Amino acid sequence: MLIRNALLLLTLIIMSGCATNKVMDASYSSQVDPDFSFTRDKRVAVLVSEQGNSLESKYYVTQVVEALKQRGFINVHSYTEIPNLNAPVDIAVIINVSKKSDSYQYSGANYGLVDSGNSTVNCTGWGNSVNCTENKQKTFGVTGYSTKTGYLTGYYFSANWFNVQNEQKIMFSFASSYEEGCTDRAVFEFLISQTIARLDFEKPNEYDYAIKMPENYSCNY
Repeated sequence: MLIRNALLLLTLIIMSGCATNKVMDASYSSQVDPDFSFTRDKRVAVLVSEQGNSLESKYYVTQVVEALKQRGFINVHSYTEIPNLNAPVDIAVIINVSKKSDSYQYSGANYGLVDSGNSTVNCTGWGNSVNCTENKQKTFGVTGYSTKTGYLTGYYFSANWFNVQNEQKIMFSFASSYEEGCTDRAVFEFLISQTIARLDFEKPNEYDYAIKMPENYSCNY
């Protein structure tokens, strides 16, 4: 019993040591008007784009509002609150989420039984009447290559910022990810949180990044 418990403990230690946190990959880019002053006291309204799936984009308005507040903006409102505001809006942020699936061709291996290079010999009979048969052994391996079709889904989040006073665009941010094995909601929420956190109000940016998610994180919700 003692040996059994020790082996069980050793197995658990090995399994915990092999556990890896999920890494999410994405791209970020932004353009900004260097002459506009993004003071945090400006009144900001978050709206949804009329292009694409506006119904899906509406779901993420609240997340964008809260993320902008975390960046220091003290007057951030959803489009639903605009009729009740007692002061004019200074900045309109129009958001949009979307996804697109594409197919692609690649050369992939085909698998089956192939010659292992090993064989056995069986012999029967005696003397001059011995009869031997060679049996080649098979193993599972690559039998050849063929053109296959793969599928890739891109997830996108964009935000257009406008100066309401003169209707001029003052900022644009765009994020994309081709993360696999996740729900749409999980990827969109990841892109939004990362994009708002990375906003640079002084200069344009464009880069790829990878985030190691917390332990036990799941993107299947």
